[in-house]
Amino acid sequence: MSLPSWLRGVADEPPPARTSARTPKTDEMASQPRRRVSTSEDAEGDDFFKGADLPGWLRPAEPDLPSGSVEGQALDWLTRLGIAEDGGESESAASSDQAAVPLVAPTRKTYELSPEQIKAVELLGQLVRSPYPAPIAQPAPAPLSRWQKIGLDRVLYALLAIILLVGLIVPQITTPFQTTTLTAPGAIALEQKLASLGPDDVVLIAYEWNAQRSAELRPLEQAVTSQLIKKKTKLILLSTDLQGTLLLFDLRGPLRAAGYNIDPDGKAFGGRDYVLLGYRPGGELALRRLAQDLRAELRSDFEGQDTTETLLAMNFDGTPRVSTISDLSMIIVMGDQPQDVQVWMEQVHTAAPKVPITFLMPQEAEPMAQPYLRMDNVYHLAGLQGALAMNAIASDADSAATARTTGQQSLAVLTFVILLMGGGLGIALDRARRSRRGAE
Repeated sequence: MSLPSWLRGVADEPPPARTSARTPKTDEMASQPRRRVSTSEDAEGDDFFKGADLPGWLRPAEPDLPSGSVEGQALDWLTRLGIAEDGGESESAASSDQAAVPLVAPTRKTYELSPEQIKAVELLGQLVRSPYPAPIAQPAPAPLSRWQKIGLDRVLYALLAIILLVGLIVPQITTPFQTTTLTAPGAIALEQKLASLGPDDVVLIAYEWNAQRSAELRPLEQAVTSQLIKKKTKLILLSTDLQGTLLLFDLRGPLRAAGYNIDPDGKAFGGRDYVLLGYRPGGELALRRLAQDLRAELRSDFEGQDTTETLLAMNFDGTPRVSTISDLSMIIVMGDQPQDVQVWMEQVHTAAPKVPITFLMPQEAEPMAQPYLRMDNVYHLAGLQGALAMNAIASDADSAATARTTGQQSLAVLTFVILLMGGGLGIALDRARRSRRGAE
């Protein structure tokens, strides 16, 4: 090992040898009380180096203990080893004495199987030895007839399509079902409210429906907007639905044909009669912003232009025509879900309860929205029946077109009911015939 210069050349000193033989001197020393020779053993550092592998010149001096004393015997590892060996011999002697005692093996208990267990074992062995049974050939299915191959449902669909097509080609077939006196819940009250509007009134129209509902909502849209266009009522158009925004742009054609936003010279004059705000993202948050600050929404239309200075938002004397949602004459919401009614009632109508609000919806959504439709200043119109009733009570209603439409609708409903009952009767007869064959 590499040692420092002041430790080189010092050899390890062997530990002092212990005397194992007793002498009179050691006996005399054992009888006398021991006394400490060195005071260095009383230092605190002696216990720190206890058990460490140190060189001889660093080991503390160990006192010579007589072998006859109790402490000397405890420190003598040979003595302890001898005691262990003596103990082992005594234990082996005791074990040999115990081995001389004869061991009696316990009696083994015999088990007998019951008759049920024997039968179960025989059955299990029989199942193991027996092969798999041969598959039984299924009987061949009976050949289907021509009508069974076609299917009753296809026949009913074809009959319904043929009858409807004939009703369109030959309108005389629908004459017995035609009528011009149509009624629908809320149609009369809504028509009276629309009749009270004029060119100075501002109406907010929201398109909250998808194209898949066009069969019902498109007639409702035409029935309501046609009366507003005839009165030259000012309009604010917006939508919080993506598909509703696309459908909203289709209204620009009828508005331009009626002279909206067009000067007498034929030039476009944006913002004079209607403002197209377009899509408003955010859903309920967008409606909440609309109810809190309508003028802030008018600062940006679908092209990003400010419409707060147009004739729709300002009077000729410079005073604002529309500042809040309460300045509107009516709110019209075209929604295809009951949730649309709920959102507009909770976010917008609560902010301006005195402003009349109208909901145009499919027939299936009307029962779910009844709790809101019964409130004050709330009008509604549902389904194709509501659109026909609205057109029938209008002052310039086309009675012939209304009668033709009602005749086709009644014919379609009657045909559907008859085919539905006929299909159920055919299925019942087919099941009865099969049950008779099975009994034979």
